[in-house]
Amino acid sequence: MDQPDLDDELHEEALIGLRRINRISGSSGMVWPAIERLAKQSAGTPIRVLDVGCGGGDVAINLHSRAAARGVALEVAGCDISSTALKFATKQANEKGQNIHFFEANAIVDSLPVDYDVVMCSLFLHHLDRRDAIRLLISMAKATRRIVLVNDLQRSRFGYVMAYVGCRLLTRSPVVRTDGPLSVRAAFSLKEVTVMAEEAGMPDARFSQHWPQRFLLSWER
Repeated sequence: MDQPDLDDELHEEALIGLRRINRISGSSGMVWPAIERLAKQSAGTPIRVLDVGCGGGDVAINLHSRAAARGVALEVAGCDISSTALKFATKQANEKGQNIHFFEANAIVDSLPVDYDVVMCSLFLHHLDRRDAIRLLISMAKATRRIVLVNDLQRSRFGYVMAYVGCRLLTRSPVVRTDGPLSVRAAFSLKEVTVMAEEAGMPDARFSQHWPQRFLLSWER
C-alpha cells in the first residue's frame, strides 16, 4: 500500500478490503466517544475533525454518518498523500451525499492546517518509522485546537496471528493479505508509543486498549 507505483486497480481493491476490516474492527467507534463528548460541550457549534492519512476515507465517512444519525454538528475532512486513495474517498462520500473535504498532503513534511478541533489518525502510525512517527505526533499536537486521537495497532504475536487469519477471511486483496501481518510486525508496542508521546510533548496523553489488539491515544490541549 505504501508503494507509489502500486497499480490503481490493486490499490482500490485493497481500500475496499481495508474498509471491511475497519468496519468489523470498529475503527470509527474507537474515536467517536471523544468526538461526541466534545460536540456536546460545544453548544451546537460544529466540531471540525481532520483524519490524517485517511486512505479510502471510510473512517471519515463513518464518523459523518454517526454524527448525522445522532444530530451532532460535525464537519469532517481527510488528507492523504495518495491521489488514488483521495479519488476513491471522494467518490464514496459523494455517493452517500456527504460533504467531506479530502485533500492531498504529506503529513510528515507538510504543516497540518490549524483550524480543526480534532486531529486524528487511524491505522497510519505503524506505516512510519520511530522518527517520523514522533514528527507526526508533534505536527498533530501543534495543529489541533482541542484533541489529538490516534487509533493504531499494537505489536504482539496474538495480533500477528489475528491479522494473518483475519485478512485472509475478510478480503481477497493480495495487497491487504500481505500488508496486514506486516503492519502488525511494524507496529509499536504500547510502551514504545507512550515514550514517543512524551517526546512529542504529550506526556499527559491517555491510552486505552481495544479489540482486536488496538490502542487509542487521547490527548487534550
